[in-house]
Amino acid sequence: MNPSSLTLVGCGAYARELINWIADAEAAGRLPPLAGFLDETPDSLDGFPYTLAYRGRADDYEPVPGEALVMAIADPNTKRRVADQLKAKGAWFATVIHPSAVIAGSARLGEGVTVCPFALVSADATVGDFVAINAMSSVGHDVQLGAFSTLSAHVDLTGRVIVGEEVFFGTGAKVLPGVKIGERAKIGAGALIMRNVKADAVMYTAPARQL
Repeated sequence: MNPSSLTLVGCGAYARELINWIADAEAAGRLPPLAGFLDETPDSLDGFPYTLAYRGRADDYEPVPGEALVMAIADPNTKRRVADQLKAKGAWFATVIHPSAVIAGSARLGEGVTVCPFALVSADATVGDFVAINAMSSVGHDVQLGAFSTLSAHVDLTGRVIVGEEVFFGTGAKVLPGVKIGERAKIGAGALIMRNVKADAVMYTAPARQL
């Protein structure tokens, strides 16, 4: 499908970032214009310098010919619920890749993936549907990154890491080679993951203390 317009799904902070990155991709001739957004509240962009049409709630959405949706929800569980709801109606999701991102020719990206500025997806990596890869994050060679997962900025998944579905990585988290992370795990900001992580686990690093 070659869409003629895009509509954001969700309109929180990550959506406002994507508005800018989609504008960059449109200027580079890679994406059509962004026309509107779906959200629970019509005033989500009030006070911000963006002029997008409010298209209603996801519950009420009906697909429009030539339109593709962009997943702009960061929370993995909510992302899955809303995506399933819209896909059941026949909606189609675009994959958004910022022009500055580097994607290896042998990498595979699923539907609805978003890749932000200066991110890297390396050789033979597999990125599942609706994964969000925020700015300056890296997905190393042979990584398997499960659907609906979210990488915050500056996350580093090194080679051969295997990530289950709906995993959330906080800013600056790092995972050493070959480590497996179970589904729905939450990896805190700055955490260094050296061993396998069970499903639903919460991993964190102690905060800095004043000396």
